[in-house]
Amino acid sequence: STVAVCTAIVIVLLNIFHPKRIHLLIKSHRARRELRKLCAQKQIDEDSSTTQDDDRPRVSGIFIHPIKSMRPVSITETKFDKHGLLSDRRLMLVRPLPTPLHGSFAKGEATHRFFTQRQAPSLATIELTPVLSQDRTRILLKVSSKLSGSNDHAYIDTHPNTIKKYPVRYPAGVWSDVVEVADVGDDAAEYVASIVCKDDPSFKDVRVVSILESSMRKVSDKYCPDAARVGFFSDLPQGGLTDGFPILVATEASLELLNQKLKKKGKDSVPMSRFRPNIVIGKTNKAFDEDNWKAIKIGRGKDAVILHLVKGCPRCKQSCTDQLTGERGEEPVATLSEFRALGRSEEDVYFAQNAVLNGDSYNKGIQVGDPVTILMRGEAVWDMEDVQAE
Repeated sequence: STVAVCTAIVIVLLNIFHPKRIHLLIKSHRARRELRKLCAQKQIDEDSSTTQDDDRPRVSGIFIHPIKSMRPVSITETKFDKHGLLSDRRLMLVRPLPTPLHGSFAKGEATHRFFTQRQAPSLATIELTPVLSQDRTRILLKVSSKLSGSNDHAYIDTHPNTIKKYPVRYPAGVWSDVVEVADVGDDAAEYVASIVCKDDPSFKDVRVVSILESSMRKVSDKYCPDAARVGFFSDLPQGGLTDGFPILVATEASLELLNQKLKKKGKDSVPMSRFRPNIVIGKTNKAFDEDNWKAIKIGRGKDAVILHLVKGCPRCKQSCTDQLTGERGEEPVATLSEFRALGRSEEDVYFAQNAVLNGDSYNKGIQVGDPVTILMRGEAVWDMEDVQAE
């Protein structure tokens, strides 16, 4: 009715123009304006600097994880959209939740729950190979594992037009959030189930799902800086199907220090894949210098991408899972706990930094070899509450 429509409009306007909201809008736009000025000044400084370009930090690796918790795919360049790196963690695994005692799920309540290497380390053996069809009407993702015992594999069509047409939809829980997802069919689910059932036969009900373009899952406002808010209304950035933030940044220097400590204890070094970063940066001044980075620029000029590093990434038993074999041990978390227990409890150990994309950087890209400029530094940020484990 007309009354209902008018009421809705009034509620929206009150929300937009509430004093606290207006204050947030002003702070966000001011922070973004100041960051643009800082970028411009840094560019001028770099253009006039006599420092050798080869000495600057650079992107040394870019990785996407097409299906959450499966093997990463190394790429040489990428672009960003509202969910993060293109094709990164747009799909995940879920299992159905038990029917509530009262008989049915409430509207908006999760009917399925995300499922990862934390429960099934065999997922680390599943390799993902993007395949582009000749007519470009399909974007196929080949799913395979040596544990299948043959050349068996499955294909998932991840083309946006196909995702829209998958008929089965349901709300899925990712930590404390609920996201609408589309089930991508039986072939992929049956193949993945044949692998994870080697961990536990009860995992036979696993399903493969995709995020939808319309799906909304915002990052926590506890950690998002004002300059990272998006658009005129300063909305929070989207988190997609990642654990909490869309981008993870790590440095070679930090891994090198960790491996030195492992070797002193007579233990094997670990590869960067244990920490599943999206962007790896080399030639930094010191190990864990990234703890204090607040904003970085990747690339040069107007095409450069700006990332806000918002908080450290706590590590769990997934970091102790060999990303080739699926075998699990106590390292590197045991050694990290000796010098990186920085959270609320001694069990909260950190490696790498969660990041969000600056609102001016959507649809821009980066590539391996791009220079990295540290725009802002500040106090390191760790989790404000106990780290969740699942």
